[in-house]
Amino acid sequence: MNDLFADSDGGGDRERPIRVTQVVFDLNGGGLESLVAAMAHRFAGSSVAMSVITLSGRVGRVGATVRPLLDEFHVLRPVSGLSMVAPMGLIRCLRRIRPHVVHLHSGAWYKGAVAARWAGVPRIVYTEHGREHHDPPVLRWLDRRASRRTDVVVAVSDRLRRYLEARVHISPDRIRTIENGVDVKVFSPGPRSRDLLDQLAIPQDALIVGSVGRLERVKAYERLIEAFARLLTNGDVNRPVYLVICGEGSERQALRDCAQRAGVASRVRFPGWVDRPVELYRLLDVFALTSISEGASISLMEAMACEAVPVVMAVGANAEILGPDLQDQVVPAGDVEKLRRTVAATLQSREQRDRLRGLARQRVIARYRLDRMVTEYEALYRTGRSMGGVR
Repeated sequence: MNDLFADSDGGGDRERPIRVTQVVFDLNGGGLESLVAAMAHRFAGSSVAMSVITLSGRVGRVGATVRPLLDEFHVLRPVSGLSMVAPMGLIRCLRRIRPHVVHLHSGAWYKGAVAARWAGVPRIVYTEHGREHHDPPVLRWLDRRASRRTDVVVAVSDRLRRYLEARVHISPDRIRTIENGVDVKVFSPGPRSRDLLDQLAIPQDALIVGSVGRLERVKAYERLIEAFARLLTNGDVNRPVYLVICGEGSERQALRDCAQRAGVASRVRFPGWVDRPVELYRLLDVFALTSISEGASISLMEAMACEAVPVVMAVGANAEILGPDLQDQVVPAGDVEKLRRTVAATLQSREQRDRLRGLARQRVIARYRLDRMVTEYEALYRTGRSMGGVR
């Protein structure tokens, strides 16, 4: 194995031009997609020439916004049959781009690793964004094989790193942790948008609980709706309270039906995809996560940076992100009643809420800054060692 960027004078590597290709399944919306978009913004105009290949057959909402920032953007259509074993379209695309580094993401690991090795890419990095809710043996077997073609496997939390070692049996010397990060200048506290409140038909003086994410079963937003319904039924708070769930997905109508059955449809809003989530986060008194599984939630970090008080279930890296000062805001996974009580306690005391707001933002500034994350990835691209032509 040789250093990818050997330098005879021992310096200057960071200024050398380098081509990095991100391979993702889709760029329509979500935490993984937000991370790739943030890297595109940070690397634009730098010595890192970043390109993207998406395997879903579409550009996607996030893809459309970052496309002008990229060196190249390629959309490959899904191909059935032998494409996992011999992904010729992806191989040809990588040979045209000739990247120094391919950075694969969840949903594109095995196919991407096979293609990158066949295309002769010097260095392959893979980031695992989260997986524990559904991880059948055949997928773990494929991932072990993919790991043999990968130079470095990145986990977005220490908990996920331990999972990859114990359940997927990836060698510890192949794995490192790079925690996600958010731009704390963009995601910052600010006044509530009166226009957005009017669009949502929410009174100016209302307390607001909310979440941002894909409307899919893994997010388990029905738990949040149930807890919200109990909160209203019990009369826990003496001010109007509303629930806002932002995002798109296959569960949208089912969640609307859930709110209707619970008798709270008039207090629940589903505004869909939000182009500027920072304005939504600034509306929130509480940001809640009720997922069955999480990696290291970007939306949680963004909300905390905007001083929304988190209330989360203890899955994935949620408790790790909140840290020791906010552990009272973590409830057992699936415990809807404890979720209700914790949300109620947060909403009942403005003094407590203001204290928790400050702690939430401080936590993100101290540990989950975007510039730290991007710097760590660039160092990984430039200073690691390559496995060479392993196939």
